[in-house]
Amino acid sequence: MQIFLSFGVFYDDGPAPSQPGGGAGHKGEELRRELNTTLAAIEETSHRVEKHVFQMFRFYNFGRMRKSGDYFLLLSNGRYVTRWSAAQSVAIMAAGYLQLLFLKQLFISNTDAKLDKPRC
Repeated sequence: MQIFLSFGVFYDDGPAPSQPGGGAGHKGEELRRELNTTLAAIEETSHRVEKHVFQMFRFYNFGRMRKSGDYFLLLSNGRYVTRWSAAQSVAIMAAGYLQLLFLKQLFISNTDAKLDKPRC
């Protein structure tokens, strides 16, 4: 964003024109000098405001960049957590299935004549 301010004519301090009477020339020169001082103050203030606005936008953009970096880190961590949660779920289901098979093997009884007793 750019700000342009125009405050009119800026008078250069040059040699005073020679006019008869001297009073009107001195008064005009004093008026020009006052106008130049006022315009210089306004110009300095506008440059200061422009600098502060630039710093504000720079700080705002740094904040936005930091926030987007945090968001991408959050997405990355979310994927990491999701993958490990899925792996743990698969491991838990596999362990449960293996336990079921092991318990099932304990209760299988052979119907041979020699072994009339169950294993458990």
